[in-house]
Amino acid sequence: MTAQEFKVLSNQLAMIAPSIPLQWGSIQNDDTDSKIKMFGCATYNELKIALIDKNQDVKNYFKKRWFLWKCAQCDEYLFYKHNSIQRNPNDKNQDWDIQFFNNETLRFDLKGTVVPKKMRSGTNIDNKEVINFFYNKQSRGIRDNVQNRLFVIHIPFKSENENVLRANFQAKAIIYNNYIKELKGKQNPIFFNYEKKLVDIIYIREHQDNTVDYEFAASSIDKNIVFSYNTV
Repeated sequence: MTAQEFKVLSNQLAMIAPSIPLQWGSIQNDDTDSKIKMFGCATYNELKIALIDKNQDVKNYFKKRWFLWKCAQCDEYLFYKHNSIQRNPNDKNQDWDIQFFNNETLRFDLKGTVVPKKMRSGTNIDNKEVINFFYNKQSRGIRDNVQNRLFVIHIPFKSENENVLRANFQAKAIIYNNYIKELKGKQNPIFFNYEKKLVDIIYIREHQDNTVDYEFAASSIDKNIVFSYNTV
């Protein structure tokens, strides 16, 4: 992805975020996935054309899936646009997305998600509980095999703001840049361990006043307000 492609796509995602369904609609399986060629839809308009004769559940499923897929591409870009970060040159290889500092040990699958519902009510989130949940409870496809993983966990103030927070790439650009600096500044970076794999979490939290703060879980640096936006 080029800088111009990122600009166009990220603006589009921010624009459509409020209209993207929060629920999946149809169940994810081979039958549902075969209904359209989603990965051939470069734009949201192309996706809507492909879905024109589909029922609402199928439309909701693909709108949500396409949105998350494109958000993931933008998240990855905001890392590998830095010269010190490498992207996986093989788009079909799902073992890793980004590599830090030309170090093969620091290859990570980048996974954007939201804090599990059962953990949203408490004021403190147990990092190990979150890690165990996402490795053990999610679907067991190739993408979910045990591998180094960097979670980007979104915590919207209201659940209906989830997509808007996911598409807040202005804030994310600053947050990811600070994460890279934090990692690069340490001779021996600290990570969580899961079955001998390296794991870290970037929490991105929205507040009632629409400000966003963040936390790098493994290094436990202080949170900082980095960007304000209007969710109305």
